[in-house]
Amino acid sequence: MEFANGQIGILEVALAYGKDKKDPRSSLSVTGQDASSTKFTFKVNEPATVYYTLDGSRPTLKSPKLEAAGLREGAESLTVDKTTDVRWFSVDIAGNVENNYKPDGRHTGYRHEVVRVGGH
Repeated sequence: MEFANGQIGILEVALAYGKDKKDPRSSLSVTGQDASSTKFTFKVNEPATVYYTLDGSRPTLKSPKLEAAGLREGAESLTVDKTTDVRWFSVDIAGNVENNYKPDGRHTGYRHEVVRVGGH
């Protein structure tokens, strides 16, 4: 019976995946700051990949991805040493893109925030 329950669980996950039509939602969260640097990460409301840029360019599917900090440690933190224009978007496992952003197009539906260093 245990085997059958495991198979049912797999089917339930597959069914939920097939019905997922909601875009993920993400935000930038500053996790530390001193006079010379600011540390931040991204928070997402569901399992998703976050693509980002730190140079003010449009993020695409070829942009850096937020990685795991380690096994069971959550997402990595990024550190910048100057005020930085951060742009990003997230994609969930069903392929839904945040804000219906088109990473390979000209659309500007990505997220955007300026991370300040040293109180500037």
